[in-house]
Amino acid sequence: MRAWAEHPWPMSPAQALALRDRLGWTSSPTKEWMFTTDHDLEEKDASFTIIKREQTVASFDLSLTSRIPKDVMDEAVPITERAFDAYVEALTAVYGQGTRGKRKQHASVTWTLPSDASVRIGTVGWVIGADVDSPASNEAARGEAQYFAEIADENDVPYIDIDNPDS
Repeated sequence: MRAWAEHPWPMSPAQALALRDRLGWTSSPTKEWMFTTDHDLEEKDASFTIIKREQTVASFDLSLTSRIPKDVMDEAVPITERAFDAYVEALTAVYGQGTRGKRKQHASVTWTLPSDASVRIGTVGWVIGADVDSPASNEAARGEAQYFAEIADENDVPYIDIDNPDS
């Protein structure tokens, strides 16, 4: 994750492929942006996405757990929680305190780096995943959030008290 997060941005698809190869990861035979890491999950567990307009890498996604049989899920959840906590501790040691998010059975921590790239690790039940978003992707997300906040303000219907229409 650090190799991706700390790579100079913007990153071209060619640079991303070179980084994948330097890390010794195996490309999918049909989609070079999907690959298998050295985690030995025996499945394609990582990929990157490209901002087509600019031909730069938008994000890198990595699965940190593999699929497990349903009959062992109850055992896997506490193990996953401990692993998630260990990942968070390790990344906090490198990047400082992150921003925590929690919704029902989903927990996440996000770190924003000086480059404006971000690292996020999240868990849902027994699944742990991590992603790195490019500065351009983060800027686009902020713009989108601002746009929708403005639209919500414009579309807010004023409250009218039907018992007191002059209020």
